[in-house]
Amino acid sequence: MNAADDGARLLDVLRGNAPADLTPDRLDPLLPLAAAHGLVGVVYEALLRHPNAFPEWKRAADEIEVTTRLQLKAAEELAAALDDKKVDAVFVKGVALALSVYPRLGLRSFSDLDLLMQPESVRDAHAVLTQLGFAMRDEPPGSIEVGYVREKLPGFRVCIDLHWDFTAADSVQAAVRIPVAEVLRRRRTVKNIPIPADEDSLLLAAANLARKTVEPVMLVVDFARLIGRPLEWERVGECASTWGLRTPLWLGMTLAGKLLAAPAPAPVLETITPPKWRADWLESMLAGEQLWQSGKHEAWRYRLLFKLLCLDSWWHVLPMLTAVPRNLLRKAGLSGAPSGRLLLQPRG
Repeated sequence: MNAADDGARLLDVLRGNAPADLTPDRLDPLLPLAAAHGLVGVVYEALLRHPNAFPEWKRAADEIEVTTRLQLKAAEELAAALDDKKVDAVFVKGVALALSVYPRLGLRSFSDLDLLMQPESVRDAHAVLTQLGFAMRDEPPGSIEVGYVREKLPGFRVCIDLHWDFTAADSVQAAVRIPVAEVLRRRRTVKNIPIPADEDSLLLAAANLARKTVEPVMLVVDFARLIGRPLEWERVGECASTWGLRTPLWLGMTLAGKLLAAPAPAPVLETITPPKWRADWLESMLAGEQLWQSGKHEAWRYRLLFKLLCLDSWWHVLPMLTAVPRNLLRKAGLSGAPSGRLLLQPRG
């Protein structure tokens, strides 16, 4: 069996098409692939309807649930501290999705907490994180985020990525602009944790899908779950156009329909579908084993070509042409771009 065949079997389970004679001996070897793509929880959820028991999958799913509860407890603690200091912020990506579109904890795993705010709030958020025992990770400064870590219990690290933007102006996604203030204004609270509106989570998922080159495949499951929500599709389409996310939004919804039988509204797809040659090229880069390939974002054709194809128009290529030199200057410390270190410098 190859990754494409193994992946197809996992997708069959997710679609509810697991054969009645499926046994742990046949499915357990797929656990590493499912874990690499964040699918353990949702696959086990689907297996609960199967007549056979799958104890190894239950054990792995239970471990994910324990970790998720620990992370969400930290998110709730941080949310309360930020609110006390009047710092506007919203938890995005894994945290938001786990709390909104999955029926129980542990189905949607995530490795860290992603917190989005405006640049002027970063210094105050840093002070709050420091008070709570978080320390900045020892890593190069970024243009959209800075990382923190805390380990209260041995072996249970909580990592936080503090974002002041969601896509970088010095990257291939330079033309994609996320209006952070709008996302913050529409946020809601679930279990004492602020998260985006579902429409905004879908748009952020589109930006993330392009940046991560559809890795892990759990990103497609997110689309399938979000599509099933009662969304204001007109607003989704308008924002996709103004934010520069029509193509990755189309790609995520198309993959959810084809792989997981979760079709998006046809009128919405019609308004965001890219030219056929570009659509075919993108889908061909995710066919068969390529969808399940680990680390493909490091190959040039995905790191550059795939992301170029995800841009909405050739006009969106122009900002990218100046983005790479700015990226190199920032990493060399020769740019005034708002890196984490610059935003954390004392005022005045």
